[in-house]
Amino acid sequence: LLRVRALHILVNVVHWVYMSTNTAPALRVSVTFRNTDSTAALKTYATEKIQNCVQKFNQQDTEVHVVLSVEKSRQIAEANFHTLGADFFAREESSDLYASIDSLCDSLTQQLRKHKDKLKSHH
Repeated sequence: LLRVRALHILVNVVHWVYMSTNTAPALRVSVTFRNTDSTAALKTYATEKIQNCVQKFNQQDTEVHVVLSVEKSRQIAEANFHTLGADFFAREESSDLYASIDSLCDSLTQQLRKHKDKLKSHH
């Protein structure tokens, strides 16, 4: 009985150590500006939107590359990353860079949801 109790305590300690050392997956977002000036507001907005979008579906360390660019009157937002065993890419454009970022997040959410549903249906 003492051996069983000691084993139970040991298992609980190992579990606690494992849980305390394993933190949430890291999501790094790098933002690049092309043909436009870098602003802190745009960089923060893009970073927060992408993090909120991707973290809902992703449980792995991931690096997301975001490119914000301007071509004449087109404001373009692009993102690409690899997670869940697949590559994801989206590109959206509009007359406003903030709207492009919002559309980009919607597109990525749709792709991630579709991929997650595909993974669930095959298992």
